[in-house]
Amino acid sequence: MGEPVQVWTICAGEVPPDPLSEFAAALHTRWETGQNAPAERRAEDLAACRAMGAIPHHFNLPDCIYRRSPGETTHLYTSQEGIFGSIHPVEEGLVAQLAADLQAQLPANATVVCPLTLGGHVDHRLTRAAAEQIGRPMWYYADYPYVLSNASQLETLRQSGWQTTDFPVSEAGLEAWIASVAAYTSQASTFWPDVPTMRAALRDYWQGSGGGVRLWKPER
Repeated sequence: MGEPVQVWTICAGEVPPDPLSEFAAALHTRWETGQNAPAERRAEDLAACRAMGAIPHHFNLPDCIYRRSPGETTHLYTSQEGIFGSIHPVEEGLVAQLAADLQAQLPANATVVCPLTLGGHVDHRLTRAAAEQIGRPMWYYADYPYVLSNASQLETLRQSGWQTTDFPVSEAGLEAWIASVAAYTSQASTFWPDVPTMRAALRDYWQGSGGGVRLWKPER
């Protein structure tokens, strides 16, 4: 038996009741989810975790495309460039709040695996910034599929002394991994034209990581 695994989805909260930004509305149209996108994406997440045999855990923070300044109707992230940029200054306090939530809910003996934030998605940045405040030793994973177009960032890490360890994943494990990715039907078109292309890309990535998954640690 392997170790029990939990997948924590930080930005799984509901859409606030106010109108969507034009950018968020356009994404809903592309995803074909309608107004109920967070509920549909949580359902996809549950299906993905079932495929991997993992335990899902959802937080109630909304996705960045829905968040606003406190007490305001102004959306913080309203473009493709915005969601792949820096954390908005008004959310600096959110990092500490999320760190406290993580600290309160993490089991004492848990091994934490955190996104490297390859590609710079703001919600990945937020998650990493909060995780690094809790003072736990951590592994980092390359954000797939963003890693496919940001390999140079990994080379920069290697040159700065980061260490890697390859963890083997069996063929059966790879099939479960592929099934879990395929469960995110609303997101797939952002990255691949169809499931066979996704399957081939993930198999290539698996082979490039020694038939497994590669995790990272900073230089001590």
